[in-house]
Amino acid sequence: MSKPTAGFHPDEKIAMTPWGPTKFINPIPNPERYKKVNKWGLDNVAEAAFQGDYDLLEMLLKTGDAMNLFNGDLNMHLTDSGVLHFAAIAGQTECVELLLEAGADPHLKTVVPYGKDPEDGETALDKAKKWKHDDLVEILEKAERETPYGYYLPEGIANNAKVYGCKPHGTKPPRGWYSSRPGVAEREGFAPPKPPAGPPAAPPRAYEKKEKPKADPAKPMAKVTPTIPVGLMFPGQGSQYVKMLAEVQDMPAVKEMLDKSKDILGYNILEICLKGPETKLEETRYCQPAMYIAGLAGLEKLRKQNPKAVEQAQAVAGLSLGEYTALCAAGMLSFEDGLKLVKLRGESMQEAAALSEQGMLSVAGLEQPKLTALCEQAQKEIGGDAVCQIANVLFPKGFSCAGTKKAVEKLKDLAEKNGALQARMLKTSGGFHTSLMSPAQKKLEAALTELLPNMKPLEKAVYCNVNAKLLPVGTDPKEIIPLLRDQLTKPVLWEPLVKLMIEDGMTEFYECGPMKQLKAMMKRIDPGMWNNTTNIEV
Repeated sequence: MSKPTAGFHPDEKIAMTPWGPTKFINPIPNPERYKKVNKWGLDNVAEAAFQGDYDLLEMLLKTGDAMNLFNGDLNMHLTDSGVLHFAAIAGQTECVELLLEAGADPHLKTVVPYGKDPEDGETALDKAKKWKHDDLVEILEKAERETPYGYYLPEGIANNAKVYGCKPHGTKPPRGWYSSRPGVAEREGFAPPKPPAGPPAAPPRAYEKKEKPKADPAKPMAKVTPTIPVGLMFPGQGSQYVKMLAEVQDMPAVKEMLDKSKDILGYNILEICLKGPETKLEETRYCQPAMYIAGLAGLEKLRKQNPKAVEQAQAVAGLSLGEYTALCAAGMLSFEDGLKLVKLRGESMQEAAALSEQGMLSVAGLEQPKLTALCEQAQKEIGGDAVCQIANVLFPKGFSCAGTKKAVEKLKDLAEKNGALQARMLKTSGGFHTSLMSPAQKKLEAALTELLPNMKPLEKAVYCNVNAKLLPVGTDPKEIIPLLRDQLTKPVLWEPLVKLMIEDGMTEFYECGPMKQLKAMMKRIDPGMWNNTTNIEV
């Protein structure tokens, strides 16, 4: 969590910014405001506004207690933009309305390079027009008409940074105190503010000063890209078929990946994909690298067809092995490092599967609590070291279960006797996403830790398999490694994950990779969204 960048005077409600005090007061009534210094900074407000996390933004600006309210100046800049700019770029209508209610100024301009006229900076309205968010254009035009130009300049403090992007110099009126273009403020109907009379204001006491946190040069910053409500999905093991990649193998980006893969894998994965045999492609050690590359090949095909969908996708997600493809697409893993991890993961899981007789079962037509109870019953009846549990929550009343072979076969009988519409043994021989994969877990965690210095913060949001929660842009890879480790032995929560993506505003989905399994599941998860899901087949 970010360090505090705002505080308060103990005796006066004056927010402390990195450039000094300001009497910006959020007009939304809340008696807890400015009581305590807390962990919430302007960066948290900007991220919530950009991501459309209305609940978090509402807590920070409106409903939070003393420890959960943003106590800083809402009209400061974060990099070269204000929080209203971030919300306008991302088209977050509700967040824009809340920011305006909380005192975000629609006249705030972006910071301009030295030597340029500050009036050349862009307002949130300019951003909304640029990104064609027509509903926001109307809202922000109205806000500009109704909001006095420069109303937020604090009395007695020369801080013009919020208007023109000019950093103040102590308490002296800085250049740009009013526009260098005569008459701009007057044309808007407001006179430019006058410099304060009398002696300069006393500087804040030492214990009130807050230094602006310095960026850690060793920690790369995540890129921030405006998003559209598109979700990218990547399939996992089970979607492979012989002759996949045939149509895309000559695409330059795909050809480059295939060439690089030969040195990393030590064999020609394309040959296995094109010629098989099917039994070889189904082997976990070959299937996982093949599906990883196939998912990224689908992404490149989509990039050629619809570059905006790739570059500005709101979030990505992958089913089981597909989560590694998603993390590569999200910028955390390079192609090479992702393939190294997938190679080790596939080999380790195949080794773990060979330690005992294991199996997987597809079950449809039973509620999850009933199926969980049947898994426990099967495990108990077989006894000993039997393992039987839900491995994948795929769609409503649709699951795959895994464990030791005898226990899974017993579950098949129990499920059929208890009204399951389907109980079918799967070709895979591994008890994936159960405790039987623990031997592979240690090797994977060691490899993840070794590659951690190469990993980057997320550039796109990712929805996580093991907890069906959002990993927002900027998430530190250190937080993701334990989730990837646990994914080997815990169920994949695909249905809840997809439902959350839809709840979070995604209205269009692309399945990048072979076959149409994820789209087929979408039809059962959300029939309406099924029509908005497109397969990018390879």
